[in-house]
Amino acid sequence: SWGTIAVPVIESYPETAFVFIGSLMTLVFGVLNLIVAVIVDTFAESRSKDVGSRAREMEAQELEEKSILKKIFHKIDEDGSGALTLDELESGAKKVSEFSQWLRVMDIDDGDLRQLFEIVDGDGSGEVDPQEFADAMFRMKNTEAKTATKFVKHLVTRLDNEARDMHIDLTQTLADLAERTEKALQMLEPQNQVVDKALTDTSTFKRTVSLEQRFQEQVPAIQRTVEVAMRK
Repeated sequence: SWGTIAVPVIESYPETAFVFIGSLMTLVFGVLNLIVAVIVDTFAESRSKDVGSRAREMEAQELEEKSILKKIFHKIDEDGSGALTLDELESGAKKVSEFSQWLRVMDIDDGDLRQLFEIVDGDGSGEVDPQEFADAMFRMKNTEAKTATKFVKHLVTRLDNEARDMHIDLTQTLADLAERTEKALQMLEPQNQVVDKALTDTSTFKRTVSLEQRFQEQVPAIQRTVEVAMRK
């Protein structure tokens, strides 16, 4: 055993006590650390699978943080109207320290406040009520990154599919329009021929009228010539 070997050696050479004691302590603490790591890992895994417990903790956290957010809302609401405007939000970011800290946690600066207001103003009314403010701010702060990424990916995929469908519909519409235009031109071809013939006849008629007018202009001269000839 350990004592059978170590004790006689330590008695004969006391300086070796540091080596044996150090080795023993390292072994003991190493085993203890391994046991603690296994226990903690098992507990963490068990806790991660306990969805009900996590949900209750998240609900309690949500109630607490939303209560804080509503208090911040009333501090920002300078006129006490029960609704925030963009100007009040921008002013609150400078004057209300709790709100400034909240924005810092979410990595939102002054240049992002307008976009933040548009996101919080879910109904697009131009004003934000306490419930809208608390719900949106809590969701932005606590949304799981993986969930947000999946939502964005789903949205981009849906937009891409819609764009493809719109492209197909537009291409088909243009093709139909081109076909209808071709048919309309073919239907108008006889009318075009009639119009061309009418224009040709009109041109001929104009030339005839012009010749007749010129003849009428020459009639007096012809008559005078005839009269002179008859006198001779």
